[in-house]
Amino acid sequence: MMMTTERPSILVIDDKEQDSETAALGLSVHATTTVAHPQDVEILQLENADLVLVDYQLDHWSERDEQPVSLRPTTGMALANVLREQADRSESGRLTAFALLTGLISDIQGRLPSETAQHVLARMNNLEWVFTKGERGGYDRMMLLARAVRQLPRKWPSTRHKSDSTARRLLGMKKKSKWFDRCWLDVQDCRVPANEMTSGRHGILFIRWLLHQVLPYPCFLWEEHWVAARLRITVDALREVLKGNSALSRDLESMRYSGILAEFLGGRWWRGALEDYVWNLGGGHRTGKQEFRDALAERAGMDLEPIDYNPAVVCLDRDLTPSGRFLTPMDAVTLRPDHWPAFADSPWIDISTVNEDPDLRSMVNPLDLHRVGSNPE
Repeated sequence: MMMTTERPSILVIDDKEQDSETAALGLSVHATTTVAHPQDVEILQLENADLVLVDYQLDHWSERDEQPVSLRPTTGMALANVLREQADRSESGRLTAFALLTGLISDIQGRLPSETAQHVLARMNNLEWVFTKGERGGYDRMMLLARAVRQLPRKWPSTRHKSDSTARRLLGMKKKSKWFDRCWLDVQDCRVPANEMTSGRHGILFIRWLLHQVLPYPCFLWEEHWVAARLRITVDALREVLKGNSALSRDLESMRYSGILAEFLGGRWWRGALEDYVWNLGGGHRTGKQEFRDALAERAGMDLEPIDYNPAVVCLDRDLTPSGRFLTPMDAVTLRPDHWPAFADSPWIDISTVNEDPDLRSMVNPLDLHRVGSNPE
């Protein structure tokens, strides 16, 4: 998809000068970065920013304590919402994303699993994302988010036809692709917020949809564990293929997601494209398990460590992230966790893990409850 070459603009709001300068230094290589104390933020700075990063802990803000209680945002979450209202009221037409920057995510995540806290907290608090200070790849993700805002139209198209066309462009979809129709149907099934955007709300909703409901979950895009499961090979075998330049590597590259926010949470692949590829490579139902493995190995130019289970499901761990294990549906149960989108593929977890964790047992799909141990007294 078309990428803008103009440097994005990022505003860092922090009450500690040293911390804000450190963040600005990490971002300044690829972005125009401005640093401001909460007391000194100006409307022009908000209007010019593609991304505003607000520090969560605001302890060094003496002027705030002199204001009426309704004018004292105690945390960066509260301040971000005040500033967002100001940015949204601006007549500049610029779009601005807001994200929290914190070193205290363990203090604010509550009962949320650590691996899902960032996007769930963001969704619950009117933010695009929650970044953790010092996290690996954090600056890269900040840059990806800022660049994504620049790729949005300032005014989302008001007709459904043009809205769909814009969504497909942002997702990097090409009509000439042989998987286009199937993949677009998958996208539509995942409730792209077209109605909200065509009714006058701006394209930041599109970014939120991707960040909060698509990229963290297996839906029309698949993370590597789901890709490996569909190819019936181990994750290590898949990674080995992706490092090379075999026919299979090129096949997978053609199915890799390259649209807006690509690589924000690591590589993603089009589910519809992969399903179609596996069907065609295996000759539909005409070939058996070994024949499919042989065809895949031929494309890879090497033997691939297989998954013995067919079909194989991706097993999650207690944090609801891929554990690296694969099982058959007979050895696992499905969950219904809070915040897991209804349109996403069902989350699976092995029965023994559920039996050891009462919290997980409460999430088990009622249709599978008879397959887990009895509830402890």
